[in-house]
Amino acid sequence: MAKIPERFIDVTTANQSGFRIGFRSGLTVYEEALVDGQYVSLGWNGAGYLSSVITKPTIPCLDITKFAEPHAFQLNVDGQSLSSHWIKGSFEKSEVHGKIHTVLELHHAVRPIRVRIHTIVDGSPILTRWLEIINQNKISAALSSVSPWSGGMQSTKHWQSYLESGSSLYSLGYMADTHWGNEGRFQWITLPNATLSISGRYLRDRFRHPMFVLQNHATGELFMGQLGWSGGYTFAFDLNCDLMGQDDLSAHLAFRSGPDGPEPLRVLGAGETVQTPAMHLGMVLGGLDDGIQAMHDHIRRSVFTTPSAFKDGAPVESGIGPEVDMDEASVFHQLNMAAALGAEVFFIDAGWYTPPRKESEWHSRVGTWTVDTDRHPNGVGPIREKAHELGMLFGMWMEPERIGTLSNIFSEHPDWMMKDYRGQNVRGNPGLLDLGNPTVAHWVEEQITHVIVDYQVDFFRLDYNIGDIQAGGCTIRDEYIENNYWRYYEQFDRILTEMRGRFPHVIFENCASGGGRTDLATVAHFNHTWVTDWQLAPRSFSITNGMTMALPPEYIDRLVAGQSGHVSGDLNFQLRQVLFGRPTLGQFNPLGSPMNSLQMAMVRHVVDLYKNFVRPFMPGSRIYHHTPEMTGAEPTGWGVLELASRDQSKAIVGVFRLSDTLRSPKEITIRMRGLNSSHAYRVRWDNHGYNAERPGYSLTEEGVCVCLESALTSELLLFERV
Repeated sequence: MAKIPERFIDVTTANQSGFRIGFRSGLTVYEEALVDGQYVSLGWNGAGYLSSVITKPTIPCLDITKFAEPHAFQLNVDGQSLSSHWIKGSFEKSEVHGKIHTVLELHHAVRPIRVRIHTIVDGSPILTRWLEIINQNKISAALSSVSPWSGGMQSTKHWQSYLESGSSLYSLGYMADTHWGNEGRFQWITLPNATLSISGRYLRDRFRHPMFVLQNHATGELFMGQLGWSGGYTFAFDLNCDLMGQDDLSAHLAFRSGPDGPEPLRVLGAGETVQTPAMHLGMVLGGLDDGIQAMHDHIRRSVFTTPSAFKDGAPVESGIGPEVDMDEASVFHQLNMAAALGAEVFFIDAGWYTPPRKESEWHSRVGTWTVDTDRHPNGVGPIREKAHELGMLFGMWMEPERIGTLSNIFSEHPDWMMKDYRGQNVRGNPGLLDLGNPTVAHWVEEQITHVIVDYQVDFFRLDYNIGDIQAGGCTIRDEYIENNYWRYYEQFDRILTEMRGRFPHVIFENCASGGGRTDLATVAHFNHTWVTDWQLAPRSFSITNGMTMALPPEYIDRLVAGQSGHVSGDLNFQLRQVLFGRPTLGQFNPLGSPMNSLQMAMVRHVVDLYKNFVRPFMPGSRIYHHTPEMTGAEPTGWGVLELASRDQSKAIVGVFRLSDTLRSPKEITIRMRGLNSSHAYRVRWDNHGYNAERPGYSLTEEGVCVCLESALTSELLLFERV
């Protein structure tokens, strides 16, 4: 049998009825064209074909006349939609590190605006797209709205003939909840024969990860999309189904994606260039698992491109924060406990700058970024040295984008605060700094540098504890009332790019009130990211379940024994979730109490499993969501996650019984998805330590039955090829 290549990438251009371009990444194909002054989408396929493989009587691609907005990007400047009158400029194509990067330049015939359309093909089914927008005028121009990627996705002819009467053509998957502590609650809904929008961080709260999944139930295509943007955003889907036979019974699906907020989003000065957020979009012929694996492969190749500062991959962390007394005795107690449990990083969380017994004021004292000498008379040096002596790296927490009301800087610089549309400090967030102000951005950069350099940290934890900022701030600029989101995140990205370049040896962890800033643009700057501050079962499983759809597991932080997570669920229910991410260990016993040897043995067992069994195969692993959709904020029934090595030699399955056991059977059968049917495996049931050998065919076809009698308990299955 001929060996199948691991990867294929290609970009082909042609001058047929205008300029055409075809992107091929593996078997995923996406095509666009400049036709009569409009740059339009010509659609996707998942079988590797360019549509021009047939040219007579016409090239089979999307009929752009069937779409009200076929345009592959959308741009509105000074209230004028620039969807037509484009003229082709230069086209550039380069190949670096196994990826093709193209740049198509378009000039507008009416407005002095140039657009450079960037696309990256990396061999996964997911492409990356962003725009550069250049104002060539001698006066400022207001960027009212922009969609870096939009247009027709597909047309399905005679769609009703594929489905039972009354069935819907598309299901749309997204994160259903926008609020703190509810991250990752994935939900399928029916896409109506109408226009439907999903928003976050402006029209809704900020804890909805910006992603979507679209499944065509008639012809099998599955689209996956994520927007790399931490400000307000909207995805809009327009499904136009012919129900009466007037258009060959066709259904036409279009979309748009991009930043959202009060207009204008950005003011471009004379000659200024700005870059839009990047949209990551692709298509596979398959199901949800296939789409998730495709997106994870893409993220690993094209988003997380900075090598880990930790030689063994994702480290086990532990720390101490303001949920307990943070006096030096407690810090050293927790430090020794962390080392005994196998932690590899120890950090001091929020509160290290507060006076003794003032830990509860951590939120109000941010902005004073010096160690309190009453709390730590000798600074953090002795703590750092002890961590190193015990074989751990040392880290510190910081929240530099906000200053508390009890900090000196709050009263010294009221002009540094973000001002809303009423001219007041942003509602509910009085200390939010205006990073769009270069002076403020410089101060923030100096404070981060100070903490990293002066305290000699190996690990840096960045937090962002703000509420729902809705419209955010604004600034009057060149007679426009400009929304502050765009400039804020321009400076945020610049600062983090600078910090990562200056401190490549430091591990950077993203933490934003939990999962308030998990988009691909933000997490690209970090080695891993905190996805929630909610650790209580059963909702904790729903969060682990959903956020491992959005991001690869080795980049996701999960905590055990912290943030009150110990109050619900048995210990193994709490512990085993960290095997599907990167473990952080909280407090297991307070200062002055004897160590619970049984509890410590269970924790150490899971840490050892992570280090020796799971972590070696987690980079590049495949994760399978056997129960992707959770019911309710506190989920019921069963939750099942499977993590398998890419070569199918090892796997783990976490089986979690959730709440409401009266309505669900006490047994569940799991058919493995990540194993090879032609091999045999040693299976271990972790609850009782039982072992058995089973043929792969039996595991994938017949499955493994697990029985759990009560709610909030779990079983862990381990598989290893023999």
